[in-house]
Amino acid sequence: MFHLDVLLVIRAPVAMYPPTLNQANLLARRGLRVGLIDLSSDSLPDTALDSSIKHWMVHRAWNSKTEKLPARLRRFWNWLRFFQACKLAIRDCSPKVVIGYDTHGCVFVKPGRTTHRIVYHFHELPEPEPSMGSGPRHALSRVVQYSRHADLVVFSDEMRAVEYQRETCLPAVPKVVMNCPVRMDKVPASSLCQELAAQGMTGRRVVCYLGSVGVNQGLFGAARSMRHWPLDAIFVLVGAYSEEVRERILCSATEAGAAHRILFLGPRPHTESLALAAGSDVGLSLIQPNTRNLLYSAGAVNKRFEYMALGLPQVTNNGVGVKEIIEKNQCGLCVDPSSPQEIGQAVTQLLEDDARRNLLSRNARACHLQFYNYQTQFAEVASWIETISRPQLY
Repeated sequence: MFHLDVLLVIRAPVAMYPPTLNQANLLARRGLRVGLIDLSSDSLPDTALDSSIKHWMVHRAWNSKTEKLPARLRRFWNWLRFFQACKLAIRDCSPKVVIGYDTHGCVFVKPGRTTHRIVYHFHELPEPEPSMGSGPRHALSRVVQYSRHADLVVFSDEMRAVEYQRETCLPAVPKVVMNCPVRMDKVPASSLCQELAAQGMTGRRVVCYLGSVGVNQGLFGAARSMRHWPLDAIFVLVGAYSEEVRERILCSATEAGAAHRILFLGPRPHTESLALAAGSDVGLSLIQPNTRNLLYSAGAVNKRFEYMALGLPQVTNNGVGVKEIIEKNQCGLCVDPSSPQEIGQAVTQLLEDDARRNLLSRNARACHLQFYNYQTQFAEVASWIETISRPQLY
């Protein structure tokens, strides 16, 4: 029988959640026996999991950007399969710590009379959405109740943690582990030049967006802002998108006379995405505060810290807590994400001033190596988990 020290439960492909992937690998590298239950994905086959990790992929994930919602019976059957997989893994592998991620993972990790400790890690504030059905709403209410009895609660952003503790009356403010990448001692070599050459776009300055291409990332305003960019600057987007969002971005760029300067590279494995972005001149991380989760996202936006790791100066939003991370450390510029003019002026400032761009690049790399890396962010929680899993060493 295979016994585990730690079991991680996320009801999504782990490749879509680098912080969860990082936790699994870092715990394994501490010598712990780690298991992971997640979903499979056709578009993201490369999980980069440590080979020692026992991995269950229960069923294929629904791709919300390209597929219709599965039938209700299929959704219920998948829920049942996932429930059974978690139940059997906990019974057969006797983990000492079980970590649930977000509402759809935590609901399968119920506190109570268990022999294992329970950690709830929320990437986002668990709150209802307008399109949420009765099943997810019921799961949400249960998870809020369960979290009061979890052994440890973790959030990716300080204000999200404070808000959740206040609203749910948790006995303590949750720990904060910001969504930083693992420490990059060297910036990866980039194949972006070859990709651009294949598209006939050589010799261009590049503004990059890295991540899921959606409606809340200021991308329509960024496309409109291209009327203010240097004429040799192009906009490269690396990440999954729906055709509807792609068309809206192109329409916005057309208004600026710049649709021919936009390139969609689509979803890539995470390591490849980072390497592509490394060949850029400026990164964009414009988050519009359309929900509370987006308002309180200073520590939660992966790309914000990935640009820092790559040494990319960035143009980012001016939301709660963002200036303390970006402008205080002189890693980029904060702007109003709804203002194409502000976005365009900031992009142009960075592209036209080589000395300033190089300074921000060095500052970003230094901040990443010192503090904004996952080893540093996760160290306290990882040590707590290790203490529970191997108490004889402490």
